[in-house]
Amino acid sequence: MTDEGGPVADGDRAPDAADDDRAPDADAARERGRSGRIAAVACEGADALALFALDTGERLGTVPVGSHPVHAATAAGRTIVATMGERAVTAVGPDGAVTRIETGVLGPSHFAAADGLLFVSCSAGDALAAVDPVESALVGRVAVGGEPHEVAVDPAGEYLYAGSRRDGVVDVVDAAARERVASVDVGEEARVQGVALSPDGRRGYAIDQRGARVVAFDPAAAADDGGDSGRDPAPDAVVRGAAVGDDPYDLVATDDRVLVPGREAGTVHEFGPNLALTAVHEGFSRPVDAFRIGGDWWVLDAADSQLRSLDGDAGATPAPGLVATRVGDRLLVSHYDDDLVSLVDVETGPVWTAESPAYPFGSVVI
Repeated sequence: MTDEGGPVADGDRAPDAADDDRAPDADAARERGRSGRIAAVACEGADALALFALDTGERLGTVPVGSHPVHAATAAGRTIVATMGERAVTAVGPDGAVTRIETGVLGPSHFAAADGLLFVSCSAGDALAAVDPVESALVGRVAVGGEPHEVAVDPAGEYLYAGSRRDGVVDVVDAAARERVASVDVGEEARVQGVALSPDGRRGYAIDQRGARVVAFDPAAAADDGGDSGRDPAPDAVVRGAAVGDDPYDLVATDDRVLVPGREAGTVHEFGPNLALTAVHEGFSRPVDAFRIGGDWWVLDAADSQLRSLDGDAGATPAPGLVATRVGDRLLVSHYDDDLVSLVDVETGPVWTAESPAYPFGSVVI
């Protein structure tokens, strides 16, 4: 374990954690945070998982996890880290023990849980790797479209929907059978980034980054009529498409709306469930995500040191934020370019800010 820097709260530097040669165990970490919860942040530029006390921001240590960690998930009492520079993911136990789980293909990036397994998209291997988090073992791989990225799961946990950045499709994977059963053609030359399902699972959405579009599809139609083992696109699965701001990357889908930030355009397009345009919210710098907190929608901006609501309210952040995890009515924000992590209250501003290893990215609370 290494400990470098520490949190900054109310303008004061908090004491650094004591040096140690191993990751902190769960009991010791919980004694140092009032709630006992820990913020675990994948730091892409440091090949490490950084640990902070969630209540205070005190730096508890770092755990080496492999090359280019980008996202993390929790399962079976472990924190599983996707390391894009490896042919493996890394499991970190509550005692700090590190276990490497081979994927066999390069580029693990995004996780999805289904059928008691963790599926991880491997962007350089054109596959989803299925990992048993209890046994810390690979149980299979599913071939999907080129450069798979985000993965959505239906509410029943039966099917996964994986976006392909190279082939312009959303592949439908049977979680139990661990095989592709269909694909949804998003459009000619499409580059599929974000994929999401409505909470009831009746509508699916995909972002075509290259075409600056959002597409709605019928998940049931895609899963039920996929042709020969998913090789042929499912007919009639696409319901509707709509234009959005330039360089869309991700989206948020709820029961009553779909929000799509356009990073290059500085806009957030708001649609109804069937992609009828409700509003175009302008004036952002580089919007990347949106969160519903306290009845309002707040937008994370990768080029602006504030959160802004769709209604025009604003809340300060210590630096632009690239990725955030919701923690109750607060956001755990990774300030990628500034090597900072913060816990932010949308009404009162930063609760704490901590220095992190290089390029903090995806996070989980454990």
